[in-house]
Amino acid sequence: MAIIGVTLFHLFPDTVKGGYLGVSLFFVLTGYLLAYISKTEWKTASFNLIDYYIKRIKRIYPSLLIVVFTTVGIYHFLAPDAILSIRSEVFSIVLGYNNWWQITQNADYFTRITNASPFTHLWFMGIELQYYLAWPVLFLIYIWIVRLRGKSSDGAVLIAILGVVAALLMPMMYQSNQDITRLYYGTDTRVYALLFGAAMGLYSKDGKNITTFGGYGLIKCLVFVLLLIMVIAAYWLMDGENAFTYQGGMLIITVAFCILLHIIADHSLNIGNYLDISLFRWIGRRSYGIFLWQYPVIFLFNHKGWNQQPFYELIELAAIILLTVWSDAVAMYITKYKLSYIGNRFIIVQCAVFMVITISGISLMGYGCKEIVASASNKKIDTELQAKLAKNTAALEEQNNLNNQMDITDVPNIPQVKLDGAVCIGDSVMLGSAMEIRQVLPASYIDAEVSRYVGGALDVVKRLNEQGRLGNIVVIALGTNGPIAGQERYEAQTRELLAYLGNDRHIFWVNVYCPDLKWQNVNNAYLEKTAAQHSNVTIVDWYSLISKHPEWLAKDGIHPNDRGTVQYAKLLHDSMLQALAIQTVSSSDVAE
Repeated sequence: MAIIGVTLFHLFPDTVKGGYLGVSLFFVLTGYLLAYISKTEWKTASFNLIDYYIKRIKRIYPSLLIVVFTTVGIYHFLAPDAILSIRSEVFSIVLGYNNWWQITQNADYFTRITNASPFTHLWFMGIELQYYLAWPVLFLIYIWIVRLRGKSSDGAVLIAILGVVAALLMPMMYQSNQDITRLYYGTDTRVYALLFGAAMGLYSKDGKNITTFGGYGLIKCLVFVLLLIMVIAAYWLMDGENAFTYQGGMLIITVAFCILLHIIADHSLNIGNYLDISLFRWIGRRSYGIFLWQYPVIFLFNHKGWNQQPFYELIELAAIILLTVWSDAVAMYITKYKLSYIGNRFIIVQCAVFMVITISGISLMGYGCKEIVASASNKKIDTELQAKLAKNTAALEEQNNLNNQMDITDVPNIPQVKLDGAVCIGDSVMLGSAMEIRQVLPASYIDAEVSRYVGGALDVVKRLNEQGRLGNIVVIALGTNGPIAGQERYEAQTRELLAYLGNDRHIFWVNVYCPDLKWQNVNNAYLEKTAAQHSNVTIVDWYSLISKHPEWLAKDGIHPNDRGTVQYAKLLHDSMLQALAIQTVSSSDVAE
């Protein structure tokens, strides 16, 4: 259930919107199994700290290093621009602090742009590795409580209390206007799922069940079915951008996972046996490898544009499974010095195929290691672009202040309106072209800033309206930094923005060009649909123009360079002039 949810979320993020919740189930299972095994070994006087860490290293690192080094080696040939500064990220993965590294990079799991990476999903491993490191301390506290109180349940209750305290952090820290990266990736805001699982594992009775709470077998089966339906519905509907997710929704689903685990682990019922079919068993055994490989494969398909092919998801899934089978076989050979075979026939052929593939894989891993050593330690910043954006920000502030006395609301009615008095609201793409826009629209007011989402436009237009600056022409250039479609939160913000601007203003919306980001086509299609539904909305087709002229783009492949900014401003001017000319002619014909 955990790996299926996460995989479907990565393959179909706009359909299985809540599949990321499978990570919470992974955390619960990790906490439970680690606690149960530690408790069992302690009771048999076989728990050893060194052996504990050796087992964790052998379980985690062989597959992890194989995937990381092979991925970088493959990208060395197919997508070298995606790994130009991969060294610090690889270090964060191997050393177990990738979730905090991503927080410092502001890499929003749902709406990221500048830090897109084939290893974005490995924030999860950061939390897991940190918990593995800290668990012996928690387990020592548990042992001390048990010896002091004489009851095993008291130690489990303490761990559960720690989990409850940690669970309150996410809803307490959530703010509607903040980036959810800190909440989603933070060890402190996610560790409660691990602690809940640990409390259950420590409370388990003799390895037979967690606790039966009486013989209400039929009621438990009914609860199991209802919770399973709830979890499947959450996988399908629970948007990771929804405030409810962080105000208690993720906690509720985590508790549901705990109850499901309790019921399945209850040996007085047979639910666990019914679920223990060969397909689920195979998926469960391969879940770690499937998780590690899926995002590198999916990211490469997106980066290369292969996701435009029909049924590409099936090809991605096949690649993930094949790579998982191979890397698991290599990891098994490294840790156990044996190979797994499919059946008892053609063993020699299987060994030969394995050796050929592995030799190629080792070569790729060698290139991967070389690429990591040679890459920059930190992601390179386009200092020229950064300086230009800062310069334009200061210039806009100065020039906009000079226009404080302009009464833009006195612009004539729509049939006679000219390009004077246009208000332009955008993100860093518009900001980079601000001075060129000012040349073709000298009387315009431009409000553009880095990393602005569609939700930030409404506050801007309200403020400008209160200041008397909001006229009959509004230009919007938003949609590069995150989705404006496929997420109810952003679609609602877009509808609210258009409703506030009303039907009597000319609205020119510049579509987006960001080919490496999944929302490019979705956003542009949504804007086309919006323009068809609102006669006063005109699309400025930046995508069609710039996609034919990559030489007009800066190093990041998104922002226009000096040549591109001129073309951006010209396209904006010409599109506005053409649309308003048509509108003026049409209005004149009606009057006649």
